[in-house]
Amino acid sequence: MSQIANVAPSMRRVMQTGSVRVWQLTRNELFKLRKRRMVWTLLAADLFIIGAAWLALMYSASQSADGFQPGHLLGGPDALAYMIGQPMTWGRRGGEFVAAALGGLVFGGEFSTGAIRLVLSRGVNRTRYLVAKYLALAIVCAALALAGMLLAALLCNFLVVIHQPAPTLLNLDGRTLGMLVGMSIGMLENYLFCLLLGAALGILSRSAAFGIVASFGWLIGEDIAARIIVAVGGAAHTAPGNLIVSLLFTPNLNAFYAHSLPSFLSAALNQLDGVIACGASGAMCSAPAGPVHAVLVSLVWALMLGGTSVYLFVRRDVQQ
Repeated sequence: MSQIANVAPSMRRVMQTGSVRVWQLTRNELFKLRKRRMVWTLLAADLFIIGAAWLALMYSASQSADGFQPGHLLGGPDALAYMIGQPMTWGRRGGEFVAAALGGLVFGGEFSTGAIRLVLSRGVNRTRYLVAKYLALAIVCAALALAGMLLAALLCNFLVVIHQPAPTLLNLDGRTLGMLVGMSIGMLENYLFCLLLGAALGILSRSAAFGIVASFGWLIGEDIAARIIVAVGGAAHTAPGNLIVSLLFTPNLNAFYAHSLPSFLSAALNQLDGVIACGASGAMCSAPAGPVHAVLVSLVWALMLGGTSVYLFVRRDVQQ
């Protein structure tokens, strides 16, 4: 009965006929997501990271004697973009884990709770159902990226508490807005790929818990492995280390996002996420590769993860 209660009233009616459109399924999935407390907890966690990053930036600026002097990031022409962009960047990393967790939770939870049996017993097309769930979660990821930008933009106005004059949203111009939109697009791209990762692992294991833990392990493990592989390759004076890293999933996500950052922000953040997405000198993603390579490698991974998900979801007997 609890499974039926989680189905939107409009969805209950159309399920009686067995003919359900993708948009109807998507609307139902959004209804279910809105009712899940865990979803709101994950979204709040990412916004908390952005708030904490802003507080750290504010504290650092207040402790620096030249923090707001001309030529400094918070005193130069790009001060507003930096004040908004840095918390967004730290929040982006948290958002990747949120997206992966949502994928594992929603897709793996269908099997853990047995809800998938109720839906498919009504004659709902499996492929449509899978597409609808991903579309619903993609909408949530887009909302997360937008909320992150809006929160960082709102918080930047409070910098006047410790320094006057300080740039606020009243100083927003087309150039700064373009930078922020580019960063948001890079964030969304990362979220969608991490969502696919969590979904694939959740479907593969039929467990929400395993999908979440495995996707977290994947993201963290590749970050660590990327540094170790390059260090070993450098010590051995061989090229394969860099070649392997350039084909990994997480470093290429980092590289694509780093290319969506304005150069001054990328240089200030140094090595993005501790991975060689950006060199120590602040050079834009000298390794593993440029943005085209990064997105192509990520797409190949997406095809493998998506293909596996669709095959298992469509072909596997859900009663097993």
